[in-house]
Amino acid sequence: MTDISKYKNVSLPKDTYNKIDKIRKVMIPEMTISRSQTITLLVNEKEKKLNGKLKNA
Repeated sequence: MTDISKYKNVSLPKDTYNKIDKIRKVMIPEMTISRSQTITLLVNEKEKKLNGKLKNA
């Protein structure tokens, strides 16, 4: 059973879901990562690019 204190769900448009499938197959060439890992990596990458701007949000 999923630990609800650690995880949340989101709904995505089908187009976005399909894009995630394409991205996850090429993001790490040696392996296909999960959709959730793909989203986590992309969000972490974007957070770093924002350079602390999230603290004021």
